[in-house]
Amino acid sequence: MIRKPAVAGRFYEARPEKLLAEVSGFLKAGALPAGRATGFLAPHAGYAYSGPAAGAAFAPFKDFPFDTLVIMATGHTMSLAKGALLAEGSFETPLGNVAIDSAFCAELLKHKKLFEDLPLAHAAEHAVEVQLPFLQALKGGAVKIVPVLFNNSDAALLEEAGRAIGRAMKGRKALFCVSSDLSHYPPGNIAELSDLSVLLALRQAMRNSSPGYFELANQLLLSKASAYLDTTACGQAAMTAGAAAALELGCNDFETALYTHSGKISGDDSAVVGYGAGFFTEASPKPAGALDLSSDMKKELLALARKSIGADRKVPVQPLNAIPEFNQPAAIFVTLTLGGELRGCIGSLEPRFALADMAASYAVAADFEDPRFGPVSESELKKIKIEISVLSPLERVKGAEAVKEGLHGVYIKSGRRSGTYLPQVWEHFKKKEEFLSSLCLEKAGLSADAWKDKAVEIYTYTVSSFTEK
Repeated sequence: MIRKPAVAGRFYEARPEKLLAEVSGFLKAGALPAGRATGFLAPHAGYAYSGPAAGAAFAPFKDFPFDTLVIMATGHTMSLAKGALLAEGSFETPLGNVAIDSAFCAELLKHKKLFEDLPLAHAAEHAVEVQLPFLQALKGGAVKIVPVLFNNSDAALLEEAGRAIGRAMKGRKALFCVSSDLSHYPPGNIAELSDLSVLLALRQAMRNSSPGYFELANQLLLSKASAYLDTTACGQAAMTAGAAAALELGCNDFETALYTHSGKISGDDSAVVGYGAGFFTEASPKPAGALDLSSDMKKELLALARKSIGADRKVPVQPLNAIPEFNQPAAIFVTLTLGGELRGCIGSLEPRFALADMAASYAVAADFEDPRFGPVSESELKKIKIEISVLSPLERVKGAEAVKEGLHGVYIKSGRRSGTYLPQVWEHFKKKEEFLSSLCLEKAGLSADAWKDKAVEIYTYTVSSFTEK
């Protein structure tokens, strides 16, 4: 089967000589990312708009040794229950034919719950096709492809499918491309807020080893910006699968190479489409999972928390923020102290809402809802100090020997009983045994020596904590 071009002459130049010149102009020399790369993100719009970003994604791999490119792309033309492959034959472009790696496809098709051979889904689809002239200009006809489309909203299926792709890539000279644009049709200023937040969320998903984090981030962004845009990322499903494939291949980071949107090219910012390019990499040493916040960001979060506890118990609604970090899902605790003594502390060990929302809502909760204390009075309010602790992801450990004194917060769980101490609590104990025994007895409602029981779950985390001056 030869799949004929569907968008030649519309998305890109149909005449071979002009197409090669156009693509070569976008493939400017680019250095490989800092970490070991296994895949990249490239946009899939018309070259006049997304060509620079696509070129930035492909160019660094000119001398990279790969003979198969797995293209995980958005399915625009029909609803897909699972990954849709075109498993045999080739794709034709004005620059010639690109062969399909049928053996690789056959390996994926063994996972019947995850993939199916569905040529109809590819017949009029552009998201794979527009990547091929870049591949041909870069590598000639030496590289085969594995074309797979996703648009399912089942995050668990997408992660499993991505992991299967990653496993199939092992032992092969293979690279993957995630073919996705970003926001669709917001004003240019909104596009930048949303798109930079999406790219940061992809980085955090990799650093957290959690494709589900990326899904949650997009849900939260869309809830804030749905009045302005149709989607935060048209290839969200492919991006989730790509993150899972990268994690399976040992990656732990995402490096953004270039961001732009159509308004920057057309000059019309009224309704734009966002485009990003970047690399899935293995960084060494492993990057921290917690959000990296500058001193100015910390001051702004504390100011937001302060404003919230003076808002008559009403949590202020937080719009899409100009700071991408504030739009990320985050696990935080907000602690109130009065004269150095605890006056309230409420938080979450899991990222549930965006960081700005968490800071505002948990400040109010620490003020009014901590069952150990009454509401903060007006006279106390000015004397209260606010501390915010932003948590890294929980990490299950085998036992107490993995808990590092003074560094780790600890969460302990047995059945329905659980409790946590933040790292700041270490200052009240001289020994690890005392810390863990108090946590079990006073917070989790367990016996004091429950932490010694191998059936009891112990998790550690670190925090970035900052306090009002």
